[in-house]
Amino acid sequence: MPELTLEEENRDKGGGKSTAIIIAIVILAGIIGAVWLKSSKYAPVIVGSTAPDFTLQDMSGKEYTLSSLKGKVVFVNFWATWCKSCKDEMPSMQTLYAYLKDRNMPFEMLAISMDRVTTQKEIDPFVRSLGITFPILLDPWGKTDGKYKLTGVPESYIIDQEGRVVEKIIGPRDWTTINAVEKIFGLLNIQPQPQAERS
Repeated sequence: MPELTLEEENRDKGGGKSTAIIIAIVILAGIIGAVWLKSSKYAPVIVGSTAPDFTLQDMSGKEYTLSSLKGKVVFVNFWATWCKSCKDEMPSMQTLYAYLKDRNMPFEMLAISMDRVTTQKEIDPFVRSLGITFPILLDPWGKTDGKYKLTGVPESYIIDQEGRVVEKIIGPRDWTTINAVEKIFGLLNIQPQPQAERS
Protein backbone atom coordinates (compact mmCIF):
# COMPACT_ATOMS: atom_id res chain seq x y z
CA MET A 1 0.00 0.00 0.00
CA PRO A 2 1.51 3.36 -1.01
CA GLU A 3 2.38 5.67 1.86
CA LEU A 4 0.84 9.13 2.16
CA THR A 5 3.20 11.99 1.74
CA LEU A 6 3.17 14.70 4.43
CA GLU A 7 1.29 17.05 2.10
CA GLU A 8 -1.38 14.45 1.32
CA GLU A 9 -1.73 13.56 5.01
CA ASN A 10 -2.29 17.22 5.95
CA ARG A 11 -4.81 17.61 3.14
CA ASP A 12 -6.67 14.54 4.39
CA LYS A 13 -6.77 15.90 7.96
CA GLY A 14 -8.00 19.26 6.66
CA GLY A 15 -10.84 17.55 4.80
CA GLY A 16 -11.91 15.83 8.02
CA LYS A 17 -12.00 19.18 9.82
CA SER A 18 -14.10 20.71 7.05
CA THR A 19 -16.60 17.87 7.26
CA ALA A 20 -16.83 18.23 11.04
CA ILE A 21 -17.43 22.00 10.71
CA ILE A 22 -20.18 21.48 8.12
CA ILE A 23 -21.89 18.89 10.33
CA ALA A 24 -21.70 21.25 13.32
CA ILE A 25 -23.21 24.10 11.28
CA VAL A 26 -26.06 21.88 10.07
CA ILE A 27 -26.83 20.72 13.63
CA LEU A 28 -26.72 24.31 14.94
CA ALA A 29 -29.03 25.50 12.15
CA GLY A 30 -31.45 22.69 13.00
CA ILE A 31 -31.50 23.66 16.68
CA ILE A 32 -32.06 27.36 15.89
CA GLY A 33 -34.83 26.46 13.43
CA ALA A 34 -36.57 24.21 15.96
CA VAL A 35 -36.45 26.91 18.65
CA TRP A 36 -37.84 29.50 16.21
CA LEU A 37 -40.66 27.21 15.10
CA LYS A 38 -41.54 26.38 18.69
CA SER A 39 -41.60 30.04 19.75
CA SER A 40 -43.71 31.09 16.74
CA LYS A 41 -46.06 28.14 17.26
CA TYR A 42 -46.82 29.21 20.81
CA ALA A 43 -46.67 32.97 20.29
CA PRO A 44 -50.05 34.37 21.35
CA VAL A 45 -52.25 36.55 19.15
CA ILE A 46 -51.62 40.13 20.27
CA VAL A 47 -53.56 43.38 20.05
CA GLY A 48 -52.73 45.17 16.79
CA SER A 49 -52.09 41.99 14.82
CA THR A 50 -54.31 40.63 12.06
CA ALA A 51 -56.78 38.12 13.47
CA PRO A 52 -55.99 34.60 12.19
CA ASP A 53 -58.50 33.61 9.54
CA PHE A 54 -60.74 30.58 9.84
CA THR A 55 -63.72 28.92 8.18
CA LEU A 56 -66.12 26.98 10.38
CA GLN A 57 -69.70 25.74 10.18
CA ASP A 58 -72.55 26.55 12.52
CA MET A 59 -74.96 23.95 13.88
CA SER A 60 -77.06 24.04 10.69
CA GLY A 61 -74.04 23.60 8.40
CA LYS A 62 -73.73 27.24 7.29
CA GLU A 63 -70.11 28.31 6.77
CA TYR A 64 -68.58 31.43 8.29
CA THR A 65 -65.20 32.78 7.18
CA LEU A 66 -63.70 35.50 9.36
CA SER A 67 -61.97 37.34 6.50
CA SER A 68 -65.29 37.66 4.63
CA LEU A 69 -66.62 39.81 7.49
CA LYS A 70 -64.27 42.74 6.85
CA GLY A 71 -66.16 46.00 7.17
CA LYS A 72 -67.87 44.73 10.33
CA VAL A 73 -66.80 44.73 13.94
CA VAL A 74 -66.48 41.07 14.91
CA PHE A 75 -66.70 39.60 18.40
CA VAL A 76 -65.08 36.13 18.49
CA ASN A 77 -65.65 34.10 21.64
CA PHE A 78 -64.17 30.70 22.47
CA TRP A 79 -66.22 28.60 24.88
CA ALA A 80 -67.28 25.07 25.84
CA THR A 81 -70.38 23.45 27.34
CA TRP A 82 -68.42 22.15 30.35
CA CYS A 83 -67.19 25.67 31.21
CA LYS A 84 -69.28 27.26 33.99
CA SER A 85 -67.88 30.77 33.48
CA CYS A 86 -68.75 30.49 29.76
CA LYS A 87 -72.34 29.71 30.71
CA ASP A 88 -72.37 32.67 33.11
CA GLU A 89 -71.01 35.03 30.43
CA MET A 90 -73.27 34.08 27.53
CA PRO A 91 -76.52 35.79 28.62
CA SER A 92 -74.74 39.17 28.64
CA MET A 93 -73.29 38.36 25.21
CA GLN A 94 -76.82 37.66 23.97
CA THR A 95 -78.01 41.01 25.38
CA LEU A 96 -75.21 42.86 23.56
CA TYR A 97 -75.81 40.94 20.32
CA ALA A 98 -79.55 41.63 20.34
CA TYR A 99 -79.01 45.31 21.14
CA LEU A 100 -76.65 45.84 18.19
CA LYS A 101 -78.62 43.68 15.75
CA ASP A 102 -81.85 45.54 16.57
CA ARG A 103 -80.06 48.72 15.49
CA ASN A 104 -78.69 47.15 12.27
CA MET A 105 -75.11 47.80 13.27
CA PRO A 106 -72.27 46.36 11.13
CA PHE A 107 -71.46 43.83 13.83
CA GLU A 108 -71.13 40.06 14.06
CA MET A 109 -70.69 37.77 17.04
CA LEU A 110 -69.20 34.31 16.52
CA ALA A 111 -69.07 31.91 19.46
CA ILE A 112 -66.73 29.02 18.69
CA SER A 113 -67.43 25.84 20.64
CA MET A 114 -64.25 24.08 21.70
CA ASP A 115 -66.23 20.94 22.58
CA ARG A 116 -64.57 17.91 21.06
CA VAL A 117 -66.45 15.16 19.22
CA THR A 118 -67.35 13.41 22.48
CA THR A 119 -69.29 16.41 23.83
CA GLN A 120 -70.81 17.77 20.58
CA LYS A 121 -74.24 16.41 21.55
CA GLU A 122 -74.29 18.78 24.54
CA ILE A 123 -74.12 21.95 22.42
CA ASP A 124 -77.69 22.20 21.11
CA PRO A 125 -79.46 21.81 24.49
CA PHE A 126 -76.91 24.17 26.06
CA VAL A 127 -77.61 26.89 23.47
CA ARG A 128 -81.39 26.40 23.64
CA SER A 129 -81.43 26.63 27.43
CA LEU A 130 -79.78 30.07 27.26
CA GLY A 131 -81.89 31.42 24.38
CA ILE A 132 -78.80 32.16 22.26
CA THR A 133 -79.45 33.62 18.78
CA PHE A 134 -75.92 34.53 17.69
CA PRO A 135 -73.99 32.04 15.50
CA ILE A 136 -72.49 29.06 17.32
CA LEU A 137 -69.59 27.64 15.32
CA LEU A 138 -68.26 24.12 15.74
CA ASP A 139 -64.56 23.29 16.00
CA PRO A 140 -64.40 19.69 17.27
CA TRP A 141 -60.82 19.22 16.03
CA GLY A 142 -59.43 22.43 17.57
CA LYS A 143 -58.31 24.17 14.34
CA THR A 144 -58.81 27.64 15.77
CA ASP A 145 -57.33 26.65 19.12
CA GLY A 146 -53.99 26.21 17.39
CA LYS A 147 -54.27 29.44 15.41
CA TYR A 148 -55.22 31.61 18.39
CA LYS A 149 -52.96 29.86 20.95
CA LEU A 150 -55.76 29.82 23.51
CA THR A 151 -54.91 29.89 27.20
CA GLY A 152 -58.34 28.53 28.12
CA VAL A 153 -62.05 29.32 27.87
CA PRO A 154 -63.77 31.67 27.79
CA GLU A 155 -61.46 33.82 25.71
CA SER A 156 -62.70 36.63 23.44
CA TYR A 157 -61.33 38.85 20.69
CA ILE A 158 -62.74 42.13 19.41
CA ILE A 159 -61.76 42.58 15.76
CA ASP A 160 -62.10 45.87 13.90
CA GLN A 161 -63.44 46.54 10.41
CA GLU A 162 -59.97 45.93 8.91
CA GLY A 163 -59.54 42.53 10.54
CA ARG A 164 -57.18 43.67 13.30
CA VAL A 165 -57.41 42.55 16.92
CA VAL A 166 -58.21 45.61 19.06
CA GLU A 167 -58.95 43.82 22.32
CA LYS A 168 -58.22 40.40 23.79
CA ILE A 169 -60.16 39.26 26.84
CA ILE A 170 -59.09 36.25 28.88
CA GLY A 171 -61.85 35.05 31.16
CA PRO A 172 -65.53 36.02 31.43
CA ARG A 173 -66.94 39.53 31.25
CA ASP A 174 -70.32 41.12 31.86
CA TRP A 175 -71.08 42.55 28.41
CA THR A 176 -73.96 44.65 29.70
CA THR A 177 -71.62 47.14 31.40
CA ILE A 178 -70.33 50.33 29.76
CA ASN A 179 -66.68 49.51 30.46
CA ALA A 180 -67.02 46.09 28.83
CA VAL A 181 -68.42 47.40 25.54
CA GLU A 182 -66.28 50.55 25.29
CA LYS A 183 -64.08 49.27 22.43
CA ILE A 184 -67.00 47.82 20.47
CA PHE A 185 -69.14 50.94 20.80
CA GLY A 186 -66.15 53.13 19.92
CA LEU A 187 -65.58 51.21 16.67
CA LEU A 188 -69.28 51.52 15.84
CA ASN A 189 -69.45 55.21 16.83
CA ILE A 190 -72.15 54.52 19.41
CA GLN A 191 -72.53 56.65 22.51
CA PRO A 192 -72.56 54.24 25.49
CA GLN A 193 -75.79 54.19 27.49
CA PRO A 194 -76.58 52.77 30.93
CA GLN A 195 -77.77 49.15 30.94
CA ALA A 196 -81.38 50.07 31.74
CA GLU A 197 -81.61 52.18 28.58
CA ARG A 198 -80.09 49.39 26.45
CA SER A 199 -82.44 46.61 27.54
